[in-house]
Amino acid sequence: MKSSFFALSLKQRIRIFLFSVLTLLAVSLLGILLVQYYLKDMTRVADERLTLYENTLKLQLNKYSYLPFLVARSSLVRNFLVDGIDKAEVNVFLEEASHKADSTAVYLVDSSGIVLCSSNWNKDNSYIGLDLSFRPYFKEGIKGKEKRFYGVGFASEQPGYYISYPVMVNGSPKGVAVVKIDLSRLQTIWKDGGETIFVADSKDIIILSSRPAWQYRTLITLSPETLRTIQEGGQYPEPKLRRLEFEPVFSGMLNMVRIDGQYFRETTRHLKSMDWTISYFMGVRPLWERILGISLTSFVLIGLAILIRMFLNERHLKNVSRQQAREADKIQAINIRLEQEIKERERTERELRAAQKELIEAGKLAAVGEMATAVAHELNQPISALKMYVASCRLMLKRNKTTELDPTLVNVLGISDRMARVTEQLKSFARKSSECESEFDLREAVNATLALMKHQFELEGCEVMLNIPEYKVSLLGDCGRFEQVLINLFRNALDAMQGQENKLIGVNVQIEQEMVIVRVLDNGPGIDAEVDSSVFEPFVTTKKEGVGLGLGLSISYKIIKDMGGRIWVENRSEGGAEFCLKLPLYQRREDAND
Repeated sequence: MKSSFFALSLKQRIRIFLFSVLTLLAVSLLGILLVQYYLKDMTRVADERLTLYENTLKLQLNKYSYLPFLVARSSLVRNFLVDGIDKAEVNVFLEEASHKADSTAVYLVDSSGIVLCSSNWNKDNSYIGLDLSFRPYFKEGIKGKEKRFYGVGFASEQPGYYISYPVMVNGSPKGVAVVKIDLSRLQTIWKDGGETIFVADSKDIIILSSRPAWQYRTLITLSPETLRTIQEGGQYPEPKLRRLEFEPVFSGMLNMVRIDGQYFRETTRHLKSMDWTISYFMGVRPLWERILGISLTSFVLIGLAILIRMFLNERHLKNVSRQQAREADKIQAINIRLEQEIKERERTERELRAAQKELIEAGKLAAVGEMATAVAHELNQPISALKMYVASCRLMLKRNKTTELDPTLVNVLGISDRMARVTEQLKSFARKSSECESEFDLREAVNATLALMKHQFELEGCEVMLNIPEYKVSLLGDCGRFEQVLINLFRNALDAMQGQENKLIGVNVQIEQEMVIVRVLDNGPGIDAEVDSSVFEPFVTTKKEGVGLGLGLSISYKIIKDMGGRIWVENRSEGGAEFCLKLPLYQRREDAND
């Protein structure tokens, strides 16, 4: 072959040399592009998987956040902390609450840290009598703050996630309501999934992992101060707090780490609300094998191409026509082989993407099941309004008032759009957070709510007085939830004025410095003094038995509180009740800087 090469002309040898150099450069560039392509693909897959795991974890934690709040707001629990009576009823109440919510335990701690009542009161491992004054969730709760804490149980020695909420009596905390959540089922699901993932707390201690051997291992060497804090709070079993062989290898786009001698590509995300870090790991061996295989194949094909080139050049000197025919056959064979390989790889890629999509959709369906009850509650009142509008349309048709149908049907379309916005929450699991806050105009929210209630006001013979500013009043929050508060207040006012001849509902909006006060008043009988202080508590209602659950005002109270405001009720001197909403005005940052 050497003699054949030097037998070629200088021009032909230069061409072969340049072809070889360019081929090597092309192979090198191809290798770099392949690495970048597969790294980007791994990043995309890792981000999608991490988002799924993150949302699953948040959903598991947040679905219990309401429970300690409801227990703390219960009049039965608060009365017990004051007079110590009805302990058995409190135990049964906590037991039923824990059973309904499917939590591990719900218990009540007094101001000294002693467990007074517990959902497992009738079990051998009952928490009643335990001294939990050293627990961080008690220390923060007795200060009047909500606290979230992960640690090993003091009595059960089983890990759990604790959420505590202060029980306020006469404006001061008299005890702490606590719910314990078992996350071991979540770890089992992660383990069965066959992927590598763990969650570390703010101290760099692994608290949840798809690999059970990693739980309670540390990513760094803990300081004596940190160990002392863990020991004082009884948070983790100290013998298990051994450091994991965790070492970063490459940073940047590759972001490779070595754990117990294995190499992984790490993708992390900080969970701000819990101050945790969730990490997802992908093995790098398949990546290297894929890149190495393609590179070797490319080199073999390139070497073969060079040999073919030299062979064809030599044959060209003997027989040009035969050489061209053979060259065409070889090129055609190569093209067919490459085309088959491309089709096979495209088919494999489609199958992988389809399998991945099925996994993501399975996670979304699990979230839809958790959201179904909340969406049904949100749609209840719009459906009632639709029924009312349909009844109005039928009445207009009977009276041959067809000209009045169009505005009513426009309102029906508006309600349908509003229901569509509610069901839109079910379309995308990744976008679902809790509630989406955005800027909205208070005037538009009030007018939209009044339009929704217009026909009911007319049927009830109720006069509406409206006093709102002519300029835009911006608030920050969920406009749909705020409109739900107004609807609750309007409906309560109509219910309170049942049987009256002259019915009046007023809406008055006032601006005071950086706050806005919305007053919703009526000329009904007012609020009884007996329920005045507890009207916003769950299951408290002044309506007849069988009418309402007593949750409307409690939900409204929570919505206004989430918007940074407060709600209260007063009896008017001239008769009737007046509900007051005080909310902060929203001001954009650029406007504030001006």
